[in-house]
Amino acid sequence: MIRNEKLGLLDEFTGERPRPMTPASRPRTIVIRQGSTWLPLALLCLCVLLAAVVLLGQRALREIEARSQRTTGAIAGVERRLQELEAGMGFDSRRRRLLLGMRDHILRANPRVSLHDAYRYAQLALDASEKYPAVDPLLLLSIGIVESGYDPQATSRADARGLYQIWPSTGRLLVRALGWEYDDATLYDPMKNTEAAALYLDILFAAYRDPQMVLAEYNGGPLNAGYFRAGVVQLAAETKNYVPRVLELHRRLREEFAAATEPASPGTDADPQREGKTLAGGRAALAAPPARTAAETPPGPARPAR
Repeated sequence: MIRNEKLGLLDEFTGERPRPMTPASRPRTIVIRQGSTWLPLALLCLCVLLAAVVLLGQRALREIEARSQRTTGAIAGVERRLQELEAGMGFDSRRRRLLLGMRDHILRANPRVSLHDAYRYAQLALDASEKYPAVDPLLLLSIGIVESGYDPQATSRADARGLYQIWPSTGRLLVRALGWEYDDATLYDPMKNTEAAALYLDILFAAYRDPQMVLAEYNGGPLNAGYFRAGVVQLAAETKNYVPRVLELHRRLREEFAAATEPASPGTDADPQREGKTLAGGRAALAAPPARTAAETPPGPARPAR
């Protein structure tokens, strides 16, 4: 009774009738269907394969480029070596012809000298001229022929010594400037005498740039060179004859050797703006040499005029 009343009140309040209770429903099975996975996997594999092909292609291109650069470099190196070889062969050929020609002239000047020594004297002169480019090797040859007849033991009445007849006081300064010890036998050493003569000529060309003045001072000292320039009677007879004699021989040698080599004119290889060398091994400003007093005059020429 009471339950029916409560139901009635509930019905009135909600306006609906309660549904009868039914047995519990059976559980439902939900099936989730997945799509096929082979297609994304195939796309992924294809992308990886394409990336690998691109990387391999770039690597192959780099290797080809590097190989091409190496080949180009090797070809350039071979061409450069061939050019150097040709230039060296040409230089060696000219140098050898010059050496042999100088040797023959030394043998004519001094038949007592051996073939080996004559070649050595020529080689020393050429090496010295390469060390001092202002000095023409053919000028050295001319001086050696006129001065001593290429006798390494030659000694003049004024005590000038060796192949190029260097006076001891001058030789002492030259030899020390070259870093060697000096003794009485030094100037009889063909190698030291040749290099000392080349250094002295290089110094004189830096001061004068005139072969005549260079030879005048080489033979007779600075005072005689001044007399030569002035053309006065005080000029020593030996220097007066020595300068044209050496220059004439040098001219004939240059004409003879013109086909084998083209030696530079004496002094023309010197830089016009360079500073002159000194016997102390330093540098002196290049200018017209001032008039020297007796105290300032250098110790003497390579070979004092007789």
